[in-house]
Amino acid sequence: MKKLFGKPGSPAKQEGPSIEDLVVLERYEEAIEALEARTKSNARDLHSSLRLAEVYSLAGLGAKSLDRYLFVADAYAEDGFYDKALALLAKLARLNPSDETLAAKVAWLQRLKSLEHSRAGVITGLLSGEQEKSPLERTSTVEVQKVWAGVAKSKLVERLPADQLKRLFATVAIQDWGPGELLAERGSRVERMFLIASGVVEALVTEPAGGRTIQIRTFGFGDLIGEGSLLEHRPWPATYRVVERARVLRIDKAGLERALAGNPDPRGLLEALRAQRADRDVSAAAEKLLASPG
Repeated sequence: MKKLFGKPGSPAKQEGPSIEDLVVLERYEEAIEALEARTKSNARDLHSSLRLAEVYSLAGLGAKSLDRYLFVADAYAEDGFYDKALALLAKLARLNPSDETLAAKVAWLQRLKSLEHSRAGVITGLLSGEQEKSPLERTSTVEVQKVWAGVAKSKLVERLPADQLKRLFATVAIQDWGPGELLAERGSRVERMFLIASGVVEALVTEPAGGRTIQIRTFGFGDLIGEGSLLEHRPWPATYRVVERARVLRIDKAGLERALAGNPDPRGLLEALRAQRADRDVSAAAEKLLASPG
């Protein structure tokens, strides 16, 4: 028993000073050594990493301090804690006002934060729209994630806030089209738009005299076509044919009306749908080609 507990009344073994004691005593080298050991054994110990950055700064190791702060900010962002990361970067920007890389980092994180909100809006909208289908017809969550990956960088997603994206994407129909199939024919008055999530679609016109088919341009993931048809009630300016198997999100008149009903900013939604102006560009190119001799 004595070996286990020592003699009755014997004083407890004295431990060395804590890291905080070392900092107070300005024994920074020892505090840094202890904190580096902690972070080396557990890279995800962000509390110790943050304290290490602070002690580096106290010890006059500015470059090391900045690197460690940035490591913690990146870790926060990776875990989805964008507000924490942005607050930390704001602190660094005040300490280093001449460091232009920090402003770029802040802009990047703000974009990631916005994109995460957009992702939630799009996926929530798509999944809610799929609930209207029978279980066998519904698109799986994995496939919905793939759709998001295809439209994440589109101008539509960049322009609309998360609540508008949720409202709009709840009304779309996810469709798959094979090579050679026609999304729309020139002159058709079918009122709908298509947001391309994957694949390639080409815009074509056919010469009335020689019958030669001319490709005006191609569209890929994130591109939006058909705004003239759905929003301006104009005929399609060209024939749109699938080149590579495509997955598209179809927006029709009924869906658009549902997205606009009770919408706090209907004009904002419509302007975002018009922003790419693909139909206008295709129409101008088509008329120029068909008007030129030969």
